[in-house]
Amino acid sequence: FTLALGCTASAPTDPLTWRSRAVVDATVRFENLEGGCWTLEVTKTSHYLPLNLPDQFRHDGLNVRADLIRRDDYASICMVGPVVEIVSIQPR
Repeated sequence: FTLALGCTASAPTDPLTWRSRAVVDATVRFENLEGGCWTLEVTKTSHYLPLNLPDQFRHDGLNVRADLIRRDDYASICMVGPVVEIVSIQPR
């Protein structure tokens, strides 16, 4: 069994760096990669991978405002953006 992990660089306009915190407006997206991943899409080319997206927010296309902390101490097989911890989230 082999597991390959990679990392992605964040865009220069990414407000989050390691362990920083930011409030972002995003759209919840389900990416059909490696069995499926829930992401927070900030722009068409900028996504975050939430560690703790609550079940009631797992609706593809849902617009949300989320308070996030970037967590570079985690990795994901989806590799579409940085991993984040959700401090709070609400629909918008």
